[in-house]
Amino acid sequence: MITRDAKKINLDEVFFPVVEQPVRWFGNDGVGKSIPGYKAIVDRDTGRTLSVVSSKYRLVTNYEAFRVADHVVREVFEGKTLSDFDCYNVLMPQSKGSCRIDLIIPNNFNKLFGNDKESWIPFVRISNSYNRTTTLKYEIGFCRWICLNGVIFGKMGINFSVTHTDGITDKEIAKLKTNARSHIGSIGSLWAAFEQKMEMLKSIELPLSSALAMFCKAFEIVVDKGRATPAQIDGYSLRAKQIMEASKDYFRDLGSNAYAMMNVLTDFASFPEWTNHPANFVDGYQRRVGRWVDNFIEEQNKPGFNLSQYIGAEYQSTADYMETLLQGLQSTFFLTK
Repeated sequence: MITRDAKKINLDEVFFPVVEQPVRWFGNDGVGKSIPGYKAIVDRDTGRTLSVVSSKYRLVTNYEAFRVADHVVREVFEGKTLSDFDCYNVLMPQSKGSCRIDLIIPNNFNKLFGNDKESWIPFVRISNSYNRTTTLKYEIGFCRWICLNGVIFGKMGINFSVTHTDGITDKEIAKLKTNARSHIGSIGSLWAAFEQKMEMLKSIELPLSSALAMFCKAFEIVVDKGRATPAQIDGYSLRAKQIMEASKDYFRDLGSNAYAMMNVLTDFASFPEWTNHPANFVDGYQRRVGRWVDNFIEEQNKPGFNLSQYIGAEYQSTADYMETLLQGLQSTFFLTK
C-alpha cells in the first residue's frame, strides 16, 4: 500500500505581505504618470507585481481568506472551529499569484469504513488569488488518511464574493454562513453521500488491465503520435509509470474494482510526480477525479453498460501507446543500471 507522511506546512510563506500601488507609465521625459482606474497588486517583500486590476477590485489577502474560513468550519462542521484543523497541504505556484490551503482534522473524526486502510477524513480547501485566476472559494473534499490522496466533488463548495473596501463585514459573514449551509450542507449529509459513492465503487468490478486506459479516459488524454515532441513523450512515459506502479499496489490491496481505480487516480492527482510544478495541477486533477466518479457510476448503472465502449477507442489507443513508451523507459533504465 502506498503511504505518505503529512509534511509540516509553514503558512508564513502563504501569508506574505501584499500592497496596492498605483499603475504608472513613464514618458520620454522620465516622469511617471498614474493611469486612472487601475492599480497593481504587489508582493511587498520582492517588489514583484502579481497583477494589474481595476481600481474597484477588492483585495482579500490569503491571511484574511484563512481567518474567515472559521465561519465556514463552524457552520458545516458542527462543534468544530478552525483551531481543530491542521494545515496539511498548500498549493501555490512560484508566481505566488494564487494559492490553495488544505485544512484537515487530524484525529478521529468519524473515519469512514472503520479501519486504517479505509480511513477517509474531510478537508477544507481555501482558494484565493491575487491575479484573478480564482475567486475566494471554500470547498469540502475528502482525503484518504494513509495515503493523503484527496478528491474534490463539484457540489461541495461555494464562491464567496467580497464587494466592500474595508474588511469583511458582519453582513458579508452572515451571507457566507447562509451560503455554506445551503450550498455545502452539513458534514453529516456530505459524509453519507461520499460513503455511498465509495461503497458503489467497491461493488463495480474492474480489471487491472484497464487501469491505464481508464486513466486516459478520466483525464481526457489523447496522444497524437505523429506530433508528440520528445518532451511530451517523456511526460507520457512518466505518467504511465506512475499509473502502472500505483495500479499494482492499489488493485492488490483493495481488489479489482472501481474503488481501487479511484485511489489510483487520486494518487496521480494529488502527487503528479511527472512534473516539477505540481501546484499547477493538483486542484484541477482532483476535480477531474470527482467528475469521473460521478460519471462512471452514472454510466455503469445504465442498462447494457460495456466497459470497452465506455473507455472508447481513442483512449484505449492512447493507453496502448503509453504502454509501449513505458516499456521503452524500463528498457532504458535497465540498460543504464
